[in-house]
Amino acid sequence: MKTNRYYIGANYWASHASINMWSEWDADAVERDFIALSSHGVDCLRMFLLWPDFQPLKAIMANDVVYEYRMMPGERPLPDTEAGRAGVSEEACAHFAEFCRLADKYSLKLIVGLLTGHMSFRFYSPQAFEGKNFLTDPTVIKWEIRFVRYFVKRFRGEPSIIAWDLGNECSNYSKIPPDQFYVWNTCITAAIRESDPDRPVVSGLASLPLDDDSFNVREHAECVDILTTHPYQIFSNTAIDPVDSLLPEIDPAVRASLYENLGGKPAFIEECGSIGYVNASERSEAAALRAMLFSSWAHGNHGFFWWCAFDQGQFDYAPYDWNNYGSDYGLFRAGRDPKPTALVTSEFSDFLSDFEYAELPPHTTEAVCIVPRQLTNPMKTLDSTFILAKQANLDIKFAHAEEPLPDAPLYIMPSVYSSKPISLHRLNDLLCRVRSGASLYISLGDTLFRRITELTGLTIESRERGRAERIELDGEYFTLQSGYRYNIESVADTCTPLAHGEDGRPVYTVNRYGDGKIYFSLYPLEAIIADRPSSFTDSAPDYAGFYRKFAADALSVSPRAYQSDCREVLMTEHIIDSSRRVVVMINYSSRPKTITAAGINGYKPVRVLRGERDGDGIAVPANDAAIVEFAL
Repeated sequence: MKTNRYYIGANYWASHASINMWSEWDADAVERDFIALSSHGVDCLRMFLLWPDFQPLKAIMANDVVYEYRMMPGERPLPDTEAGRAGVSEEACAHFAEFCRLADKYSLKLIVGLLTGHMSFRFYSPQAFEGKNFLTDPTVIKWEIRFVRYFVKRFRGEPSIIAWDLGNECSNYSKIPPDQFYVWNTCITAAIRESDPDRPVVSGLASLPLDDDSFNVREHAECVDILTTHPYQIFSNTAIDPVDSLLPEIDPAVRASLYENLGGKPAFIEECGSIGYVNASERSEAAALRAMLFSSWAHGNHGFFWWCAFDQGQFDYAPYDWNNYGSDYGLFRAGRDPKPTALVTSEFSDFLSDFEYAELPPHTTEAVCIVPRQLTNPMKTLDSTFILAKQANLDIKFAHAEEPLPDAPLYIMPSVYSSKPISLHRLNDLLCRVRSGASLYISLGDTLFRRITELTGLTIESRERGRAERIELDGEYFTLQSGYRYNIESVADTCTPLAHGEDGRPVYTVNRYGDGKIYFSLYPLEAIIADRPSSFTDSAPDYAGFYRKFAADALSVSPRAYQSDCREVLMTEHIIDSSRRVVVMINYSSRPKTITAAGINGYKPVRVLRGERDGDGIAVPANDAAIVEFAL
């Protein structure tokens, strides 16, 4: 899987049989599926090997002991072949070989989900392993390794296959200690690499914790080559806003960027969708998809895969007859009629084909968001941080508080609730950078920060239960409430108040620290507004004003070519050469916007690569993008 390419993908079960496609094989139906998908811009499929179809083992018992393993159906003895010794069905393999031939015929690339024992909250396993733990039972793991080793070796020559996926959300098989999941990951990935050292191993997981006390992003990145996220709005913090608005549309790119930054491995959006009619109309989910495609592409993610290719709600067997999740969310209806989402993938594919830059250069970043240990509701806070930074004309990358820090002119540590957000030696490294001229922003939750008086220039007298309070910043008022209210005893000469509470006490300050500055908020702004619907719209209070106070420090070191005058039109800047930049302007709103066309810092717009001029501005359609080249 070439990670410098952007894939437009879909998760695939055949339209005629869904999860039963291997046992009810119909090559003609699959070919018609492929014609529909490839003609609408889809160039890559994540597809699944239903585990009991490919390894149909049954344990033959005698006196409560497994006497031997046999093949289903019919309890046939395992053939004395390489496939038989691995318990693999030759019939299923023949169907898969035909599947690969058809994919190659229509130029569709494949990410193969190997151990698919979970789908839409139903679990599948060979009869031999029913009742056993798929992740910890030694016998099950032995047969999983045999299957993976044989299958990958057999099909490693197929040109349509670009990557091996562990299986669909394998962490859902059972809740086990993180070290045990690490061992399972290591065993399965080793078996894949033994048989095919040339193709990458893809995670296949939905989401991962960030902290050391669980199997986290960084540990998983040790095992696999490419990380994945499955950011469904309905299961996330973004469900407070409509699907075709800023927060839900940018969240997939934030998550993939977070995983890539923390794990040090490429990442992409492997599953995403509106989860259908209960959450969004077909029109609004198509609008959201368009913005998400542009957003993930511009932020350097490596692909976006819709869930799923075809509606599956017509099937009268589990899970589709008892679980809405996974039923009517296809790009196409059951009869292969395209939905508005399929028209969007077609349109986006045409855009990529016609765009003059075959590969968009990486976007600029000016700041590092330090992810504290034990961050409360991490994605809520990190989404807010990401958006506020962009509204302040910054782009950020993420770094975990316990990993070496990348060089940057600005560091952001948002909404610290933990009593141990960062170890002392990492804090000392951070402060050394500040003393040398960097800036640091900290917003405080419900705990006092180590060395807080030294860092902030504030002496905190006491704290009490928090209450809603009007905060004044540059003549604008914001109502904020935290778990605690901090009362200030004194303010050092090095400290300058930036915002005040109702009683006049400073609640947002900047303190000189060596050659650098430390900005400090007594309110966890990011966590607070994450729970407020429509916090990031043009009609909401301008919370990004808090970030603009410190953004100037970083932007003076890394000047931009452009800044948006609309909070719902956010951009990335991509350096073409020393005098030219391409700016991708994405309208994350359901309303068209016209924004200024003027550049800054000596840059001027020279070409509109996508979109239209509107007088002195650039017209950006709703849930769409404009792209402008600027030059000195």
